[in-house]
Amino acid sequence: MRKLKIMVANFFCDLDGYALGRPMGVVVDKKGAVLVADDVGNAVWLVAPSTTR
Repeated sequence: MRKLKIMVANFFCDLDGYALGRPMGVVVDKKGAVLVADDVGNAVWLVAPSTTR
């Protein structure tokens, strides 16, 4: 299994450090994107590399 580096920090906090969401589940899809379930925000976030370089 490949080692992953954390590239997302403070993703669920505002500038004052207050939580805007609460990640409850994380999974990697077939293309390598990360899906994060947020139970406070009632959302699923997709984290993937940009397509432009």
